[in-house]
Amino acid sequence: MKKKPVPKKPALKARRTPITERLTTTTLIEVVAADLGRKPADVRDTITATFDAIARANASGQDVAISRFVTFRAYRVPSRTARNPATGELMKVPAHRVIRFRVSDYLADAVRRGDRRVSTRKTRTVKAKATGE
Repeated sequence: MKKKPVPKKPALKARRTPITERLTTTTLIEVVAADLGRKPADVRDTITATFDAIARANASGQDVAISRFVTFRAYRVPSRTARNPATGELMKVPAHRVIRFRVSDYLADAVRRGDRRVSTRKTRTVKAKATGE
């Protein structure tokens, strides 16, 4: 018996929904859903799972690098002695982990230029074949 061919999904056209307000998780879900032509309920799980994966990686002490966008780095801060500003008393601050956030040079440059059409999608470039002459 022949299997029926699976129809290919048409290539997504990059629709860009204008962002005119603070981008919260809810508005992010709405914008991504509109860009992809899907329902927000269909996109919510994907975005939540993405955030969860980033959080789990950082909580495990792993760095998260998203090309052309951002790097989240987990650092270990050693214990130290600090002064309580209210009382002036010396106290010991235990060792702990912190997350540092570094924006990519690509995104930082786009923000400086005010480029509202910025995309983290990598464009494919066709390399010319070297001629063997």
